[in-house]
Parts: sequence; structure tokens; C-alpha cells
Amino acid sequence: MRERYRNFSAAVYFTIGDLERYADPDLLAEKVEFLQEHIKCNKVYLETFRGAHIIEKETILRAKEFFAGRGFATAGGITPFAGEGWRFQSFCYTNQEHLAKLEEVVAFTAGIFDEIILDDFFFTNCKCESCIKAKGEKTWSQFRIELLEKVSREVVLKTAKRVNPGIKMIIKYPNWYEYYQNTGYNLEAQPEIFDLIYTGTETRNPMYTQQSLPRYTGYFLLRYLENVAPGRNGGGWFDTFDCLYNLGSYVEQAYLTLFAKAREVTLFCAGLLFSRGSIFLPLAGHVFDRVDGFLGKTGAPVGVSCYKPYHSSGENYLHGYLGMLGIPLEPAAEFPAGSGLVLLTAGAARDSGIVDKMKEHLLRGKKVAITSGLLRALQDKGVEEIAEIRDTGKKVMVQEFAYPPYECSFGNYYQAAKPILIPQLEFATNDTRQRIVGFGPQNNFPVLLEADYGPGMLYVLTIPENPGDLYALPAEVLDEIRRVLTADLDVRLEGPANVGLFVYDNNTFIVESFLPYFSDIKIVVEKKNAGLVDLVSGEEIRGQTVGERSIFTIKMEPTTYRVFQY
Repeated sequence: MRERYRNFSAAVYFTIGDLERYADPDLLAEKVEFLQEHIKCNKVYLETFRGAHIIEKETILRAKEFFAGRGFATAGGITPFAGEGWRFQSFCYTNQEHLAKLEEVVAFTAGIFDEIILDDFFFTNCKCESCIKAKGEKTWSQFRIELLEKVSREVVLKTAKRVNPGIKMIIKYPNWYEYYQNTGYNLEAQPEIFDLIYTGTETRNPMYTQQSLPRYTGYFLLRYLENVAPGRNGGGWFDTFDCLYNLGSYVEQAYLTLFAKAREVTLFCAGLLFSRGSIFLPLAGHVFDRVDGFLGKTGAPVGVSCYKPYHSSGENYLHGYLGMLGIPLEPAAEFPAGSGLVLLTAGAARDSGIVDKMKEHLLRGKKVAITSGLLRALQDKGVEEIAEIRDTGKKVMVQEFAYPPYECSFGNYYQAAKPILIPQLEFATNDTRQRIVGFGPQNNFPVLLEADYGPGMLYVLTIPENPGDLYALPAEVLDEIRRVLTADLDVRLEGPANVGLFVYDNNTFIVESFLPYFSDIKIVVEKKNAGLVDLVSGEEIRGQTVGERSIFTIKMEPTTYRVFQY
């Protein structure tokens, strides 16, 4: 058996192009030796189909034999992609020729491997005349999730099991989780059809790429899919694209995938890892070795419960922005009725019963925090029965903030790094209270509201028109938001944005700085006379007891993390 990491396994994906490029066994042996020098890789995924190109059987059998003879586990990979280059054109799943090709590829691959992963091109963006006719009066989303559910069951699974009854089939989901339903990814039905699911944890650059994904998204999405299919989320997968400009972005993908407790990490792909100066494999190996040294000391991830229903979207990737504020999230596709505070973003409006669920939760004496986007989506749909708060549809630019209110006045004034455009919310004075406000000319506007409902408490958090402006809020305002949203946790952060907090159920946590400069971060532990131990260095850190809590100040180097137990 190959040497492996204690707390996860590592795999590398070989595309058809990689397998054909390294078809010479001597060249492949040289590349695999380089791989083995840097990471404890114990599995390879060998691709049989991509972009209308199916591999020669002799080539794939030779590759499988090569790796199996060296102790690697082997699995097949299929990329159902019909386009060329970087135009992502899917199969047409109303086209019988395309369906026949998919069946052929699945049968071919299932005849070779006992495990197959579908790369995250198993979606449909086809709007040919055939698809338009088949869609009828349905929305594109409804048509596509039903279509792909049927294809998953009747073509992919049925074919694979017929050829190889013991085969394990895996569907990999991409990182763009807000739009799964728009292209046919059916997160409600497909995990019950496939044996395992898999998670794309790529985040790359959140600003200068077409995918504007806050870096925390890699952690968030793996946790979300783990809770969709407990115990059957096979692992996390990331690549090197758009990482050469900043190698730290590649390293962060690795950190976040492992902090989320991925069972396996797959590196895409061999050709990219063996080229581009060959820097990525040493980087990945360094991360894997370091994280494996402490990951077993951390427990199960915990965080602020948040609810994102199946097939929902709204306030695009806001969870990632909130995570970048140091608010740890634990997402679910079912309403977490048994938890404490529940955070709801605009996507929760997909659940037609969400207002009733909010009421029930509040009447149990619990807390619900909703965003201004969800307030807008639920306006005149029952949310006013909880609190009379409205989005006026107007916007206002604010830069100065204050909290908390003292009777009729404010204290603690703070300036943001820049003017921030926010929606204007109206509320019933004295029925609803302002926890944080922003100031405009001769006026003030709510940033965080609270209102009683039975024994419970509703919070409404105003989200800037550009959610990236959350990072520009004064640290003191962020501290108050964290204080409210993480009240159920024993640990929270104080300080600037772009610092992540990852909390586990055994008094351990990780603080990661995404900042490009040195920063001082305060850690607040809700226990008197608590102590901190750095689980990597063994350093014991003394704090200051203030009332019933302990406060620690740590210095974070740029783009680094620290692991603690309290």
C-alpha cells in the first residue's frame, strides 16, 4: 500500500491530453517520480473522454496497469463536454445521438474501472430548437433539473451498473453553486442517484476572473455539500488556473479544502502540475504535510447555521463574503430547526414556507438573522407579520457609522474606508430598534436592526449594493456584526475584514489571514480565564480577562493561518 496522509488522501486527475502526452512509459515514470517526491499521492483519476474525444482503449489500459503496478488506486474520469477550446458547450440531452455517445462512453469506461467520476461538465446549456421545444412552458431551470435527473438515472447509472454491477459512480459539482439549477445540476435528486458526490473548491481570484467567488467559498461549498449528503461527499478538487499571478491563491485553495475536512483532495490536472515551472506540486506537498500534522487534533466543523434551499439563488455568493468577515458558517439545504441563530440570505425565499419556519423558530425563543436581500424578496409575503420593516427601493451613500443606540442618541462613531452604497430600509420606530446605523446628509439609515417576536429575536442585516464593500466597513462595526451573528459560538474575532475563522466542536479553531499585510487580530473566547495553545508551535498565549470573557491579541503574517485550542 502506498504511503498516505493520516487525515485525508491525495489524488491527481489525468486528462486525455495528459495521458496521451505522457504515453511513453519512461516519460510517465519520470513525471510520477517527481509527483512522489512532493506529495503522498495514492490515487489517480484517468480520463477516457473529453470534448468529443474518446481515448484509445490500449492507451487507457496501459496507463491503468502502469499506476496499479506502482500501488496507486485508479478510477475513471468522464468529461461530457461537446465544445472546443474554452467555449463551454454541453451535450444536448434531447439529442439522441448525444445520448447514445454518452451511453457509449459510460459503458466503455465502466468496462475498465470500478469507480468513475463525472467532471463538472455534466450540465446543459443547450438551447437548440429541440431543447426549446422539449422545455415547453417550463422555466429553463425546471426543465433542465428534470432532464438531467432522468439522464443521470436512465443513461449514466443504468448503463454503468449494467456493464459493471459493482461500480461506484461519482458526480462532481462545480464551484458556481448559486446557479446549479440553471444548468441542470439537481442537488436534491442526484446525490440519491449517484454513489458519491464531489466538490469543486476552486476560488482563484475573486476580482479578475469571470467567476467572482470570495475565497471562503471553497470552505463553505464543501461544508454545504457534506450536509447535503452526509458521509458521501468524496472530497474537494481544485486547479492551478489563474494562480500564477499569486501563488498564495493556490495555497489558499488547498488550505480551505482541508479546513473543511475533505476526505480526499484531487489536484487538477497532471499536465498543469508537471509544467508551469512545476511549482504547484511542491506547494501542494508543503500544505498537505503541514495541515496533516494538526488536522487530526481538530474536531467536526461548526459555525453559524445558515439555510440555502435546493435550487435556490439570490445575493450571489454572499455566504463567501460573510465568511471573509470572520463569520464561520455551517450551511444546510434543509431548515436547521434545532439550531440557535439561523442566518438566511435571499436564496431562502425559494422555500415558500420560509416565513412560517422563521416564526416557529422565533417562538421557540431562538434568533433569526436575515439579509436586506431576503427582506426585499419576502416583502408583502408575510415577513411584515414578524416586523414592519420595508425596503424602500431607494439607495443611500454612507461612510460614517455608529453603534449602539443610547435611548434617542448614538455613541461610538466610526469612519469606513470609503463611501458605501446601501439600500434604504424603513421600520416602525420603537417596535424595531437600530443596532448599527450609517449616516447620510441630515439623516441616518439602519445597517443592523433587531425586533422581538415572542421570546425570539429577528435581526435584519443591510447588505451593500456591492457586497465586496462589506470589507470596507470599520472594524468596530464588523465586531458588532460578528458579536450578534456568532453569539452561539464560544469564540469570535475582532479586527479587520478578510480574516477567516474556522471553528470545530472540540475547543479548537483556525484563524486565517487573507490580507496582504501584517495585522493584529483579537480573539474573544466566551470563557473566564481561558488560555490558548498554538497547536502547531505549542506556544501558550496569555490573554486578558474582561468580565466573563478572555481576549487575546495575535499578530498575523500576510496570507497565513494559525491553529489554536482554548
